[in-house]
Amino acid sequence: AELVRLGWAGLVEPVGLAGLSHPDTRPSGLCSAGPDGQSGAGWTELSWEAGPVSKQAPLILPLAACCKDTKTTNITLGCLVKGYFPEPVTVTWDAGSLNRSTITFPAVFDQTSGLYTTISRVVASGKWAKQKFTCNVVHSQETFNKTFNACIVTFTPPTVKLFHSSCDPGGDSHTTIQLLCLISDYTPGDIDIVWLIDGQKVDEQFPQHGLVKQEGKLASTHSELNITQGQWASENTYTCQVTYKDMIFKDQARKCTESDPRGVSVYLSPPSPLDLYVSKSPKITCLVVDLANVQGLSLNWSRESGEPLQKHTLATSEQFNKTFSVTSTLPVDTTDWIEGETYKCTVSHPDLPREVVRSIAKAPGKRLSPEVYVFLPPEEDQSSKDKVTLTCLIQNFFPADISVQWLRNNVLIQTDQQATTRPQKANGPDPAFFVFSRLEVSRAEWEQKNKFACKVVHEALSQRTLQKEVSKDPGK
Repeated sequence: AELVRLGWAGLVEPVGLAGLSHPDTRPSGLCSAGPDGQSGAGWTELSWEAGPVSKQAPLILPLAACCKDTKTTNITLGCLVKGYFPEPVTVTWDAGSLNRSTITFPAVFDQTSGLYTTISRVVASGKWAKQKFTCNVVHSQETFNKTFNACIVTFTPPTVKLFHSSCDPGGDSHTTIQLLCLISDYTPGDIDIVWLIDGQKVDEQFPQHGLVKQEGKLASTHSELNITQGQWASENTYTCQVTYKDMIFKDQARKCTESDPRGVSVYLSPPSPLDLYVSKSPKITCLVVDLANVQGLSLNWSRESGEPLQKHTLATSEQFNKTFSVTSTLPVDTTDWIEGETYKCTVSHPDLPREVVRSIAKAPGKRLSPEVYVFLPPEEDQSSKDKVTLTCLIQNFFPADISVQWLRNNVLIQTDQQATTRPQKANGPDPAFFVFSRLEVSRAEWEQKNKFACKVVHEALSQRTLQKEVSKDPGK
C-alpha cells in the first residue's frame, strides 16, 4: 500500500518518493513540528492498495509552515497532489491580492502503484498572516481544491488519566464504582469525550462532563462515569477516549484478575531482532519481581517440544523498596525460535500458594516490514544550540519486536547519545506498531557533514536490516 503521513494541521512532508523524487521536489521551510514543537510525533496515516487503474482522482494535501518559524514578509507553501492517473494535472493558486510566484514540479511516476505524484509551490509576499490560500487542481476535466491557513500553530495535547474508586468489601453487586477521567494540560480547544466498554461506545449509561478550567495557557477538565460493583467485577475494560484536533488520546482501566498470586509478578521477554539476526546469539529472559526474599526460590525453564535446553544464568538484585528481583537468561537457537518453539519459565517460592508458569513463543500474525524515515534537525536547532537532534520514525511493522541503532560514517554510536521509544500500536486495519528514535550529536559533528544512519533490524525485512542515511546539505 502507498502511504502518506499527515501532520498536526495538514501534511508536513511527502513520503513514498524515495528513489522517485525529482531533485527539486522537497519544499523548503515546511513545518515538521508536532505538539510542543516535537518533530515527527503523531502522524495520521492514509493508505490505498496499489494496482492497475484506468483513472484515479488525486489526493490533495497542504504543506504549511510553522507559525513560529515565519517571521518574514514572505511565506512559502506547498500543495502535494498524490496518487492520480493519468497525467497531466494543472495546479493554480488563489492567494487573494498578495503578490506571488508559483512553480509546479515535474510529476513522478510510482512503478509499484502505477500512479503519479507532483508538488506545487507558491511564494507569497505581503500581509499573509490572515490570508487563506487555495490550491486548485484540474485533472481529467474535474476540479479539486484545498483551502488552508498560511501557517500551523503548534499546541500541547491533553494528558488523559483514568482512575477508579475501590471496591466495597461489604457492598453488593449494585454498589457504585466511580470512574474518573482527568484530561489535563492541553492548549484550549474543542474536545470530545467518549466512554467505551470493551471497545464499544457506552449507550445505556450517562457520564457527567466537568467544566473546562484554564490555568495560564493550558486547560483541564474531567469526566465521571458511575458503574455498579457487579459490572466492575465482570472484568470489562473501560476506556476514556478523548478526541482533540482530529487525534485520539485515551486511558483504560479494569479490575485486576485474581488468577495469579498477588504480590509477585513474572514477565518473559523475547530475543531482540539484533540478537537474532545480527549477533546470532538470541536469548529470552524471565524476570521475577516483588519478592520479599529469595530463600527457597526455584526457577526452571522447559521447552514444549521436550528438547534439551542450554545453560541459563540467574541474577538477583535488591530494589529500593527492599524487595528482590530475579532475572534468568536462557540462550536459544535461532532456528528453533523462528520455527515457533514455545519456552516456559516456571517459578515457585514458599510464599506462593502455587507455581507461576509463563510461556513465550514467536508472535503469530501477518508479518509487516517497517518503513523508515529520518528527519533533519529543525531549523531553529541549526544556529542557536551546541547540539542538534536527528529523529527516526519507524512505522507500520509487525510483530512489535524491533532493534534500532544509530551509526556515524558506518560506525556504531554509543547508546548514551540515543533513545528509542517502546513500540506503540498504529491505527489501521492490520495490527502494526511504530517507534521513534532520537539521536543527539554535537554541532561540530553535524557541520563536518558526517553521514548519520538509522539502522533497523526486524524479521519482516528481506535482508533483516534496513538503514536510512542523512547528513547536512546532502548531495552538495
